[in-house]
Amino acid sequence: MSGYPYGNQGSGYPSPYGAGNSGYPNYPPNNNYQSAPPSIPMYGNNQSCTPPYGAPTPHVPGAYDYSTPSYGINQMPGGSFGYGGGNNYQPPVQQQQYGGYGNSQYQAPYPSDQPSSSSGGMYPNISMPTPSLNYSESAGAFSYQPSAPPPHQLQATYSQAPQQLPPSVLLASLEQYQGTVFPAPTFNVEADCQALAGAMRGAGTNERALIDIIANRSNAQRQQIKTQYKSMYGVDLIKQLGGELSGHFKETITALFDSPANFDAWSLHEAFRRCKEGTLREILLTRTNSEIREIVEAYRQLYRKELEKDLGSHVRGTDFKRILISAVQANRDELTPQQIQQARQSGIESVIDRNRARQDADDLYKAGAAKWGTDERTFNAIFSQRSYYQLRAVFEEYQKKYRQDMAQVIRSEFSGNAKDAYLVLIACIRDRPTFFAERLHQAIEGLGTRDSTLIRVIVTRSEIDLAQVKQRYQQMYNRSLAQDVSGDTSGDYKRMLLSIVK
Repeated sequence: MSGYPYGNQGSGYPSPYGAGNSGYPNYPPNNNYQSAPPSIPMYGNNQSCTPPYGAPTPHVPGAYDYSTPSYGINQMPGGSFGYGGGNNYQPPVQQQQYGGYGNSQYQAPYPSDQPSSSSGGMYPNISMPTPSLNYSESAGAFSYQPSAPPPHQLQATYSQAPQQLPPSVLLASLEQYQGTVFPAPTFNVEADCQALAGAMRGAGTNERALIDIIANRSNAQRQQIKTQYKSMYGVDLIKQLGGELSGHFKETITALFDSPANFDAWSLHEAFRRCKEGTLREILLTRTNSEIREIVEAYRQLYRKELEKDLGSHVRGTDFKRILISAVQANRDELTPQQIQQARQSGIESVIDRNRARQDADDLYKAGAAKWGTDERTFNAIFSQRSYYQLRAVFEEYQKKYRQDMAQVIRSEFSGNAKDAYLVLIACIRDRPTFFAERLHQAIEGLGTRDSTLIRVIVTRSEIDLAQVKQRYQQMYNRSLAQDVSGDTSGDYKRMLLSIVK
């Protein structure tokens, strides 16, 4: 693929990602790890689609097991912001230095948005009743004691009614998750366009001005900037940036300026071309129904192809293919806004059907451990249709009755990419920020950096749950995400990522 359109056929996406993120091989729980909460399986990063399924894969350290999932990326509503532009960009003097620049003397044009610890707002901190559970595996099992994540307050104040907010924002608020990037509170699209034009005027480029603007606008605001820039100057902003910048810095900025659906569609197309099943799992198994529908439509518009058809022709393994094709149907049960409000008031148990969970647990047992061979269709039907909250209840009922953790069941009944796909789902059902913390660690650890994974995860989680991803990363690896990103990147590329991670 030579270029990536951004609503303009002449614009180009950066060169293909250098290092891919593919499979997630199984790893047994770390029984000797004593920190709370205990570990869950982690998945490797470099499995290609060409080896036979079930081939041995490397082991990597385990991560934590949490009780609450988060949800896919989403555009956040915008506000209004303004500051002066021009060739010599002069932000207001009385602003603190932007933290992502280290020793830089460049001053941010606005105060950085920091997570608020105060109560109030549309989604005040909630304390939902959590049932006492115990997951344990036979013979050297680990115990699983779910606990609510640390309370977090959504920084942005939304004017929409709950029913009008995107599902991922509502669900993240229910889980008390938040991003690190928020809509600029006094957004002025014309002022931003003038400032960006000034940063690229004359000899050289003021990259620091670009970073201060781009990293501190929501995706929805960046889309407005992109449209307004062409209206004001008759030039495609992404194409102009592409001529000014290079390397991974250029790649990150173009990813930030793309719509979430287009960026995911492009990433899936690259995954087909480079045989990276891990990218397919990361995107298709972690997005909400509405996001999946948008991705399917974006894929159709960008490539004049059907995503489902390309899955059928590029993905190997019947069971793995079946899981992904089920995912693109975008037919998973999801909580309605009314149910989310009910769960916030009465606890998550109020929106769970325990009788159905017991029946599903029995059906999974009959399809797996109770028979010779595996009825893969039953597993696929339950895992692809039930909501994450309902599936968590299914896992609880299965463990309670059959004394076996669902991850252990999957390892016993499946192999290869199908097994990895189910383990990704289980990890996300239990705690999605942990899954993405693992992905980031896989991108950074070892020789070289898997920049495509690093950029994609940081950009796509920046407005939903990157604050919690950072926390999990610190807990799991005893290092901050910013510290590891800083050690594996350099220059303006590093400054941009750190400005998002914060």
